[in-house]
Amino acid sequence: MKGWAVAGAVATLVASVVVRPPALAAQMSVHASLAARYNSTLVHDSIVMPLDVRPAIGPALALSADLPLSGPWQLELLADLSTSPLERHDQDGSTATITRLWTLGLGVGLRRHLHPWLDGRFAIGALNYLPAQSVGLFSDGSGGVIPFGSLAFDAAPALLARHRLALELAGDLHKFLTPALRRAGFTESRVVYRISAGVRVDLMGNK
Repeated sequence: MKGWAVAGAVATLVASVVVRPPALAAQMSVHASLAARYNSTLVHDSIVMPLDVRPAIGPALALSADLPLSGPWQLELLADLSTSPLERHDQDGSTATITRLWTLGLGVGLRRHLHPWLDGRFAIGALNYLPAQSVGLFSDGSGGVIPFGSLAFDAAPALLARHRLALELAGDLHKFLTPALRRAGFTESRVVYRISAGVRVDLMGNK
């Protein structure tokens, strides 16, 4: 229920931005980013033979819109899509692909300048795991929407800023537990972190 509440709040904010008057829409800035994302282990099991299940490093595409607030802050709405193979890592070093995994996230946050060439942003939101096949730990579904918290920094030195580009480093945290894992005897959610590094481009508006 908590994840759905976060998702509902984010959807409401997105809708409120869509119906903003043209004067405010003119102040909005839009950005896109492309990054490589590392995902920590989703499942660790050592009952029979130690193994880890986690997504491989893969691409992440994000789209965000910023709206001015009072003071140094901006309201940021963001959508994030990433994909990679979901892999099983055994103790002997072997790796096997289970399925392809997608994640979709929606969030809302606050952004501000920390330095003329550096921005910082923190956000909360909701994400969903979307496996290509209902197998393994996703055999009974993904468990629905999961709340997350994230932190990001964008560095735009003069050479990149002239081309409306910035280097972006971002990370987020969420808890993970699927119905299939519960059925297998896992009772506690695992804290999962994701780290992304890539390039952000300003598509519309001022940086």
